[in-house]
Amino acid sequence: MNAQILMATDGKLRADGKGLLAMDESNPRCNQRFAKLGIPQTEEARRAYHEVKLTDRQPEEAQDLQQPALVRWHGEAANVVAAQQAPLHRARCNRAARRGEYSAAMEKI
Repeated sequence: MNAQILMATDGKLRADGKGLLAMDESNPRCNQRFAKLGIPQTEEARRAYHEVKLTDRQPEEAQDLQQPALVRWHGEAANVVAAQQAPLHRARCNRAARRGEYSAAMEKI
């Protein structure tokens, strides 16, 4: 592949407000995340977790920011909305940091 094309593509992918969302996580890796938080390591829980990630209100701002969502979700259906907001909040803080506009006060939800 031509290096210029590759660099141009990279620039487009990393343009402001753009990014990639990593969704391919093995069952063992997902189970490790769940075990650390006391979430049941079942197919149903993994399916529900992926549903939380896929129904994020603004996925274009999300990155691979799963831990805050897992902590808020904790395997409970009642926590889905809060879990969906976690990656968005993290992405906004990250964007502010890239722009030099970040402050610790932004961490409070």
